[in-house]
Amino acid sequence: MGGWRKTATAAAVLAAAMLVAAPLAAASSRAAAQSVAGSADQAHACGVPAAHDAACGAIQLLFPTANWHPGPNVHAAKGKGGGGSGGTTAGLPSSGYYPGDLQSAYGLASAAAAMGPGKSAPTVAIVDAYNDPYAATDLAAYRASLSGATDSNTGITDAAIPPLCSTTTTTGCVQFTKVNQSGRTSYPQANTGWSEEISVDLDMISAICPDCNIVLVEASSASFPNLAAAVSYAKSLSPAAITNSYGGSEFSSESTYNSIYTAGTSTAVTVASGDSGYGVEFPAASPGVTAVGGTALTYSGSGWNPQAVWSTAGSGCSAYEAMPSWQKDTSVYYKKGDCNGRQVADVAAVADPSTGVAVYDTYHEPGWMVFGGTSVSAQIIGGVYGLAAGSGSFRPSSSALYPDPGTTSATGPTPGLAPVTSGSNGSCGDYLCNAADRLSSGYNGPTGLGTPYGVGAFVTSVSTSPGGFGLSASPTSATVTQGSATSYTVTVTPSGGFNGSVALSVSGVPSGATPSFSPTSASSSSSWSSTLTVTTTSSTTTGSYTLTITGTSSGVPSQTTDVTLNVQAPQTTGSMTVTVAAGTSTQKGPYYHVPLTVSAKTSTTAAIAGAAVSLDVFAGSMCSGTPVATGTGTTGTNGTVTFTYKTRTAGTWCAKATVTATGYNPASAQATFST
Repeated sequence: MGGWRKTATAAAVLAAAMLVAAPLAAASSRAAAQSVAGSADQAHACGVPAAHDAACGAIQLLFPTANWHPGPNVHAAKGKGGGGSGGTTAGLPSSGYYPGDLQSAYGLASAAAAMGPGKSAPTVAIVDAYNDPYAATDLAAYRASLSGATDSNTGITDAAIPPLCSTTTTTGCVQFTKVNQSGRTSYPQANTGWSEEISVDLDMISAICPDCNIVLVEASSASFPNLAAAVSYAKSLSPAAITNSYGGSEFSSESTYNSIYTAGTSTAVTVASGDSGYGVEFPAASPGVTAVGGTALTYSGSGWNPQAVWSTAGSGCSAYEAMPSWQKDTSVYYKKGDCNGRQVADVAAVADPSTGVAVYDTYHEPGWMVFGGTSVSAQIIGGVYGLAAGSGSFRPSSSALYPDPGTTSATGPTPGLAPVTSGSNGSCGDYLCNAADRLSSGYNGPTGLGTPYGVGAFVTSVSTSPGGFGLSASPTSATVTQGSATSYTVTVTPSGGFNGSVALSVSGVPSGATPSFSPTSASSSSSWSSTLTVTTTSSTTTGSYTLTITGTSSGVPSQTTDVTLNVQAPQTTGSMTVTVAAGTSTQKGPYYHVPLTVSAKTSTTAAIAGAAVSLDVFAGSMCSGTPVATGTGTTGTNGTVTFTYKTRTAGTWCAKATVTATGYNPASAQATFST
């Protein structure tokens, strides 16, 4: 891994690719962490499972200050907060979605607000392996810290989250109980990786259904017999939902567990679809569960962008489980000849670690971290089932998500679910891995029937209200030279069954500029886009303008989103001189440190401030091949920026800097140095 970070004495720091600890933030202390294939900034919480055991689905986003991407308009990242061992208070996380973000994205705020805490509130049972000794204190810290908190990245404020019940707090609180797989309080062996999973699960149920009571059932190990025993005990409690954030490869005798994993008349069972891309895991393949896939979730600055398939979510056609009757509607829920078995998934929610959620864990961990994986999405849907149970008209079976086209006109998307229309998790060539190949119901493998908007799809009486729509634009900021044109893509995202016409308009356009939409309006139950083109003239005044795009439709609230238009005068291009200077190599412990100073000057040797600098370091005396480390920075008022290259290895290296600045031709330079 390689990268850069700020320090008190240097603008940026490079780290050699060979280092185990990456430079942006402290990684988990978990020695058994398993890197996610193809992603050096992510790690599976539980590492590689033992043979025939299940793996937990939590994936930690390493160094979230640089790698978390909630959307284009987020504020500058702050320093990492939290930390300690078993603490009950924590600062606010600087990365990762808050409860209010998730409730906003999935239209759940009103359902959550309608409930109240207490013994009569619905219970969600979470099944995990091993013991988290700090489960209660970490959960209390998460709830206390984020109750009423505002996420500075989105501006969304969380609702109040009631505290956990204690000897001093007995009313207006949430019951939290931890037991082993037999319902007793002699807990299994502690495990750092599974403790992270447990923190993810507890925090996500708290985020989605803050008034739900929670039972954590800890299996003795991650073996399927022990996990199934824990699920059996959880079912005996008749909770609203049992959530399972784990899975493993399918096996020929898996169906012997199906009765255990089948939803009951008042209990839903959610299971993570897996985090290895196209392919089916068990127990997600069990026909009686709600198999939950994954999406990427980003914020536009004024609303939520349409979700896309998370490229690593599990999906596909089971090798051992027969297709349930409620999926057997050709071209509606499956394509004849493509699959004869149980299809995964049924529904989906955010799982991409790069757009992940804030989680608090102090069992050998730093406190606030960011997680993704279908662990997150399985818990979100479990929380939605909890909210649905609180509404009094609960439908716990996954079959209820699939309206019967033979008895209804439900050949389109399920009301209350928004189909995901872009992205894929593999190269299967059809709807089982590609959202673009979705069927007439909106079904595709990685995200099933779609993501929730409200609890309508999970309750008996599905709302037939006109719903509404979201509005977003990309890019959120554009620069145009006087006399030229620039464009934005405006996306309309219907929700809640909305199928009306939306007309678009824009205000705030500067004098002398002409806006136009193509198309100006459309009517659709799925997302559609329009191109807003703004054409300026030589008389258009230079400066920065906020354009407000408005979407209107009869019977539903209007929506707005803002974009920035920067109008600049024609630029003259000057020449720029760039140099790279390597300082003296020093040794600190096992590491060599070499300062690398990049300078940008005009042809008259005046300093160029604010220039963007990209620096690559290569092994050997030639700046060619694949860099072992990279970094970026910005020149200061003296026209320079200093990086520090850090490595364990003595040798010869080549540093190459590429510099860009407004009004100048890009320039580069390189230097060879030794450690």
